[in-house]
Amino acid sequence: MQYYRKVPAMRKKRKRYKTATLAMLGGILIVLLVIGVVLGMTLTHNDKELKMIHIIMRHGKRTPADTFPTDPHINDTLYPIGWGQLTNDGKEQVFEAGKFLRKRYDAFLSDHYLPDEYYSQSTDVDRTKASLQLVNAGLWPPNSRQTWGPLKWQAIPVYAEPLTQDMLLLVRKPCPAYHIERDLVVASEEIQAKLNASRGLFEAMTNYTGRPVEDFDDVMDVYSTLKAEDGFNLTLPDWTKEYYPDKMLEPTIFSFVLNAWNDKMNRFKGGLLLKKMIGDWQSKAKGTISPPARKAFLYGGHDSTIVNLMRTLKVWDSQMPEYGITVLLELSKTSSGIYGVEIFLRNSTSVPPFKLTIPGCDSFCPLDQLVDLTRNVIPENWDEECKSNGTYEVPEAGQP
Repeated sequence: MQYYRKVPAMRKKRKRYKTATLAMLGGILIVLLVIGVVLGMTLTHNDKELKMIHIIMRHGKRTPADTFPTDPHINDTLYPIGWGQLTNDGKEQVFEAGKFLRKRYDAFLSDHYLPDEYYSQSTDVDRTKASLQLVNAGLWPPNSRQTWGPLKWQAIPVYAEPLTQDMLLLVRKPCPAYHIERDLVVASEEIQAKLNASRGLFEAMTNYTGRPVEDFDDVMDVYSTLKAEDGFNLTLPDWTKEYYPDKMLEPTIFSFVLNAWNDKMNRFKGGLLLKKMIGDWQSKAKGTISPPARKAFLYGGHDSTIVNLMRTLKVWDSQMPEYGITVLLELSKTSSGIYGVEIFLRNSTSVPPFKLTIPGCDSFCPLDQLVDLTRNVIPENWDEECKSNGTYEVPEAGQP
């Protein structure tokens, strides 16, 4: 026989009340913990002061810079703009980019242009220099003290290195060690398999264009020409309907990745630009930046400029680096005195720039930690590291 103990009704109620009270207290504790974590994150990541910005961008939309033997527009002068120059759409595009930068950094930058505060540099190519002039026009409209005539515009210098000496943006200075490493990568089983899988496309491109198309860079060259012609409202050949853009897009995107494949290659490509920026950040943190008022840099380059830097930082999500794509690198100081860097990518005008996170770091990456994480891709002596042990003939650079 089983015996059951009858529990008084009052004790049952007290037990239920005690259980409910404990559950409520537990819920409140969890909420408080969540609030604490959120507040802690806010204090860690948002309670900071912007100290320096680096803006790296590709030039605006352009006319074709190159062609191929069967191109129906091969003899077109593209008058009055010319080959490889900014189109009117491209001019408006980068001018609007300047206005965007003014809006984003209005509270950080002075309301009038100060040479010691701001520096702009481009590659020694017409379309990049023109792009930066237009970005500057949107970013630095003259205030009353700087207005000099009927135009709402002021002249702001854009610096450039000769292409043969460019080690920062287009990286055209000869570097045998880079090409030797690239040859080794291309000869690898992985890349050879990708090349073999694309032989049919290469043969078709060779047949249709009348020029040798043997690798991903060659596909990218043709793709870039067709994209520029299409954007300039030139009629494309009928054969392109089968191949452009879809079948040519992935090989083109891969060509950028292949040219910045590993850390050794990145030391020679994006490494020097990153080294320059790290030096700027460290000087700013130490109070030794020259001139002392310097806090903003604008660099104008090309599609490869963007990809090389992003691959060096290991934050590149393979995509087509479109005209005007922009990287924003922001150095800030927290209330606890920690300097750190945040990286944003603006690859569309329809959505705000989105934040990127360096592997092994938070989205707000402390400067000391960033230096440690990128040590393998920073050249100690670029010129010395670029030398080869034997005689190596560096391939001739193509049209930028």
